[in-house]
Amino acid sequence: MRLLELTTRGFRNLSSDIVSFGPGWNLVVGENGQGKTNLLEAVALLCGQRSFRRASPSDMSADGESFSIEGTLRRGFSTEDLSVEWSSGAGRRFCRSGKEISFREASGLAPAVFLAPEHRAIVTGPPEARRRFLDRLLLGYRPAAGADLAAYDRALKERNALLSRIRDGGWGRESTAELEAWTEELARAGDAVRRHRREGLAAFSAVFSELAKPAGKEYAEISVSYLPGESSDLLETLEKMLPIERARGRTLAGPHRDDLLWSRHGRPLEGRASAGEVHRLVALAKTAEWRVVRDAAGETPLFGIDDFDAGLSSASLDRFFDGLPEGTTVVLTTASDVSRFPAVPATVLHMSAGRTTSDGARAAESHGESHGMARI
Repeated sequence: MRLLELTTRGFRNLSSDIVSFGPGWNLVVGENGQGKTNLLEAVALLCGQRSFRRASPSDMSADGESFSIEGTLRRGFSTEDLSVEWSSGAGRRFCRSGKEISFREASGLAPAVFLAPEHRAIVTGPPEARRRFLDRLLLGYRPAAGADLAAYDRALKERNALLSRIRDGGWGRESTAELEAWTEELARAGDAVRRHRREGLAAFSAVFSELAKPAGKEYAEISVSYLPGESSDLLETLEKMLPIERARGRTLAGPHRDDLLWSRHGRPLEGRASAGEVHRLVALAKTAEWRVVRDAAGETPLFGIDDFDAGLSSASLDRFFDGLPEGTTVVLTTASDVSRFPAVPATVLHMSAGRTTSDGARAAESHGESHGMARI
């Protein structure tokens, strides 16, 4: 999939000028605070994703009330117009050539994987960050899982609202029947979510292991496993915990409390891996995600990486570029001067005060031959 053009209105500090992306790699360069990450974030939203910075829509809106993002994509030999708009009153709305579609349809039209400094949380952060990572992978690996994820979220919201009312004294005969119904729906959807997550993680683990082996023994020995919050049947657990849940006013078991465990030699990795190891591990994980989505979608996903060269030596940069994909749009942001990358064949976009100017595409200087391009 290629992203050809992007236009934003009312989004953070970005201007409404058309941003044109070149084929293959695109380097977005500029000082900090000029809008490079904002541009990558806008691309993510157009592709049917949430902000990788966990920003709310109102925070991303220049006036706190609305924004819109429009883009032109090329898939195979066809061109698609895709847009997303948000307003405080109506929420998000995606359109394909002017016709409204769901965010899952937008994700399918524009498969994409993003890597940002915030993604270190999938190793060192709270369980919520790892669940988000796995569920995002699922939407690319098996889009149909989105229906079960949505059903679980709705059942959890409704059940929690009911439990909260019961805790505050709003208990009645009708509440018993309603609670039973939402408990059964939560258990059904929860079992489906866990099944999807395990299958998605199995596909991810196979690809991750393949990528980790050449990265070194310290990475080849890393594994990731799924940790459900309870070991028994979910419906049975919910029924047993009901007295406690009534007192606390919320659901205390289910996929929303599950986690992923990164380990090496059977020992949890968190707290034992160096900052450099975490950086490399997250890059390997997101590369594995890209491969899984590519194989499932039958379409090469866009790959966006924020602040891609931070902390990388020249030798590490060579290995990084050697691993980037071909046949899709790659967007890389950096605060470094473009002279640091003299041999990189890329379209250079200079970002300043929310506006981009382009140097055009730079020709390759035998980069592939010099570094033996090992493409993903």
